[in-house]
Amino acid sequence: MLSEIFRHFCGRGRCFVAGGEALPLCQRCLGLYVGAAATALWLAVSGIWRRGLPSRPVFVAHVAMLAVGILGGLHVIDAGLAWRATCGIWTGHVAAAWLLCGASALRRPQRLSPWRRRDGLQALAAGPVLAVLALGIPHLMWLGAGFWSVAAGTGAAVLAAGVVAAAAAVGAHLLASLRARPATT
Repeated sequence: MLSEIFRHFCGRGRCFVAGGEALPLCQRCLGLYVGAAATALWLAVSGIWRRGLPSRPVFVAHVAMLAVGILGGLHVIDAGLAWRATCGIWTGHVAAAWLLCGASALRRPQRLSPWRRRDGLQALAAGPVLAVLALGIPHLMWLGAGFWSVAAGTGAAVLAAGVVAAAAAVGAHLLASLRARPATT
């Protein structure tokens, strides 16, 4: 079933093989969804998503991760399967972080507390930690196609929920702005 769903989003070239079975996603897309799932778990456990948008140093690190991800996605740089998984995992991380934290920032701007130094350090450490995870993915194929399909499905659900939450937050924010405008005659 996941193969049918993912075929609409992924060309499925260069897939990892787990237990003799090709995964329903390419290496980059698997990284994308695993990165989103791992980031959502980190945001939920740490509570950082409640603090709104990341601090400036984290923003700069995220821009760098996306730039590398774009270079990898466009095949400007292609250093093999671990590289493709890293590009995907960083892209998934940044997308999930900004969708979830951005939705929180729009929903409750008056209740946001600033990012603490520890939050920024955790966020900055996420890049190298996720790169190590991406390097480990090829060695973790023994977990089986089912495990990786569920991990990817979870990440896809996180990104879909993030898009819905962000769109709802933007809509609510715009509606509140329109209601706050004085009527002109």
